Amino acid sequence: MQHRPLKNPYFNMAAMRRSDMFYGRTNLLRRFFAAIANRQSVSLVGPRHIGKTSFLLCATLPEVQRPFEFDASHYIFIYLDLREYLHKTCEDFFHAVCRAIVARCPDLPELNLQPERNGEDEFGRILELINEHGFFPVLSLDAFDNLTRNKHFDAEFLAFLRAQATIGKVSYVTASIAPLPEVCHRGIVDSPFFNIFYNCPLGPLTSEEAQDLIIIPAEKADLPFSPHEIALISHMAGRHPFFIQRVCHCVFEEKFLHSNNDEHHLRKLAYEDLQPHFNDTWERLSEAQKTMLQEEARKQEIHDRKLPELSESDLFRQFVRAICGTEVFNITSDDLENALDMIDDAKALGETNLRLLNLVSQRLKKDISPSVTERGMAIRSVLTEAFERLRGPLVRKDMDPALQSYNILYYRYFRYHHKNDQIAARLAISSRQYFRYRIKAIEALLNILLEMEKASNT
Repeated sequence: MQHRPLKNPYFNMAAMRRSDMFYGRTNLLRRFFAAIANRQSVSLVGPRHIGKTSFLLCATLPEVQRPFEFDASHYIFIYLDLREYLHKTCEDFFHAVCRAIVARCPDLPELNLQPERNGEDEFGRILELINEHGFFPVLSLDAFDNLTRNKHFDAEFLAFLRAQATIGKVSYVTASIAPLPEVCHRGIVDSPFFNIFYNCPLGPLTSEEAQDLIIIPAEKADLPFSPHEIALISHMAGRHPFFIQRVCHCVFEEKFLHSNNDEHHLRKLAYEDLQPHFNDTWERLSEAQKTMLQEEARKQEIHDRKLPELSESDLFRQFVRAICGTEVFNITSDDLENALDMIDDAKALGETNLRLLNLVSQRLKKDISPSVTERGMAIRSVLTEAFERLRGPLVRKDMDPALQSYNILYYRYFRYHHKNDQIAARLAISSRQYFRYRIKAIEALLNILLEMEKASNT
């Protein structure tokens, strides 16, 4: 074992507070600083652990702002964590904000607290004082959805906040797990407050950003990952920044302590480390999202995932398969024959295993959750295309031996639904031959279907 201090750089279980471990988000930062420079309010939206808090904290750092030529000299960024605000009041909020603002402005001694004042009046007074000194406050409100779910915070409260932003006294930056109108109580769902925000979804890192987060910290720690380890980490973690951090931590630790890069062992360690976070993430998903992820977890390979920050991680897909009792999807002749038997019943067809084909997903509207019947119609379209490819350029004739498989499927499933003995007679073959040839016909159609599916993933 090497005798040097252990410096595992992937230690972050909480939010990033240092620029040297804040990677990526270049496009988002560019849009964010442009919005703030124009005194707009910004809504950051993304699932847990995707990096919302890290973004709020690190966007205030000069070294993060510098590449975007953002002049922060007249801006005051105030961060407030609202995770404990499910049961607090408007007065609690205003007094907490005022304390946070005063703490951030030690160079303005006249900016003192007057706790005897009404919270709303105190907030307005402090904003005016800051503006009079030529500064503009940016109020970063983390976990803002905890506030909007709290019935103490009503339409009048939001109207007051909106007024301060509208007259140019302050900008708000909110972080929430879903768009604000979707995470609020009924009393404020129609509030015009939600209309003042520039929406910035926070999803997975880009491929280049994810690679930087994997590679650069290990190199700086003088224990770089090998190409095999980099590929393994990418496969296990996907592009979710928190997943990458935890997988890198496990791999780095084993590499330092035991020089161990056994894939099975590393996978086991990383999965055990992330499993509690997977459980928490899963519990917070909607039923529609769970169904979507369950279907994607069964697919061997797919390039158009609906929730890429989660389902691009092979470890998360393993978790989904484990918790749902499903296996990796693999089309068999039995699956295909079962679907062919239902080809005229779109609803039944939409419930078959063929719904998991990437080909089927590509034929459905990506922004709308399809019904079972719509999915069945997409499956029928795919099967029909595969069937016509089986015929090729030939003109259909009953007695053409090159079209025997095509003709069997034609009479049995696609054009007619003749009985087996009728088809055998029509094609001048025995019943025994017919059953043997029908198996071959289904296998031939399956091969074409698999070729189409492979091409759809490239």
